[in-house]
Amino acid sequence: MAQPRLRALAATAVALLVSTSACSSAEGEDSSESSVQVSVFPSFNGLPTFAAQETDIFGDHDLEVEISTAKTASEMVPQVVGGKVDFALLDAATSLVAAAQGVDLVFVAAGTEGGIPEGQEEFSFANVWVAEDSDIEDMSDLSGKTIGIPQIKSLPWVDVRSTVDAAGGDSSTIEFVETPDTLAALKSGQVDAVTTSEPAGSVEKAAGVLRTLGPVNSGGGGVAYLWVTTRAFAEANPDTVEAFAEAINEAGGTLNEDRDLLVDTAVDVVGADRALLEKASYPTYATEPLDEAAIGEAVDYLDSYAMFEKGAPDPADLVAP
Repeated sequence: MAQPRLRALAATAVALLVSTSACSSAEGEDSSESSVQVSVFPSFNGLPTFAAQETDIFGDHDLEVEISTAKTASEMVPQVVGGKVDFALLDAATSLVAAAQGVDLVFVAAGTEGGIPEGQEEFSFANVWVAEDSDIEDMSDLSGKTIGIPQIKSLPWVDVRSTVDAAGGDSSTIEFVETPDTLAALKSGQVDAVTTSEPAGSVEKAAGVLRTLGPVNSGGGGVAYLWVTTRAFAEANPDTVEAFAEAINEAGGTLNEDRDLLVDTAVDVVGADRALLEKASYPTYATEPLDEAAIGEAVDYLDSYAMFEKGAPDPADLVAP
């Protein structure tokens, strides 16, 4: 079910690329100054973007940034390929699968680092949940069970599988069920376990109805979210691309160090209760320039779970020029 959606997304993006390539190139040449449009999720992953705007980090890098939000990656890819936005923050699976299927994306900066941050070994920004009275005790016990997930063949799907395998289980025996509301599916007994991200996890933790098995190893320990643009825009605007990447890394480092600013930004972006967000677990934001090795690690991670139907992309072709 999910693979046709990924193919349809890539096909739509390729069609847009063909029909708008001349327009996008022209727009890239005209916008070589500092004004750019970006698209992000209104979630924890996108917080550095909003912090960079609020603290004028973008301004310090001579950038004027207009931020728009999207609910799904399927909205973002056509926007960036069609030239409606210059940069988009996508999860590693969506962006790299699209690139492997011929969408001419290049990668500008890492958004969030994967893995489990120090101090979040028991509860992190993405966790696996079971019913309080479940006989499932650890990740390896998920072998042969039914797990609810928003989309099969997605980054969370790979993350759950790799976490189970690393714990000594066999993720190939898991039955994954697509459901838009994973927690409701678990509470109604439709599935044995689910994965969910913050701040929904902190809500459930406070309620005490469900039990967490622990965090998933997001992105396999490599980059989990990545900033992309089109090759045409990157080639026409190298200084803007470099400045944007530097600003995002600086904002990420600032949030990693400033918990008050992190929570303030989350309150503004996510809109949840401050008391809840003060207790929530956040990802570690990327602070180093994105390079071919980091992209290659993400490609290898996804390829180990057969995410690329037409073969894995070459990381050397994906780094923004």
